[in-house]
Amino acid sequence: MTEPRADGFPELDDLRRQHRQLDAKIDHIESGPGLASPQLKELKRRRLELRDRIVRLEALNGSA
Repeated sequence: MTEPRADGFPELDDLRRQHRQLDAKIDHIESGPGLASPQLKELKRRRLELRDRIVRLEALNGSA
């Protein structure tokens, strides 16, 4: 994963931070026992929503 960019858009930086945190949680769950499937599914859904929001904001701000 790439480092966050300090591009002057605090909302984008916050979304990127949240996305990285979800990545870490998902990696942790996937490396453990397979008992957290519903939790994992929800985390992946939230991560995808964040990614979509990041892409939209980057396109609007021209910082893709």
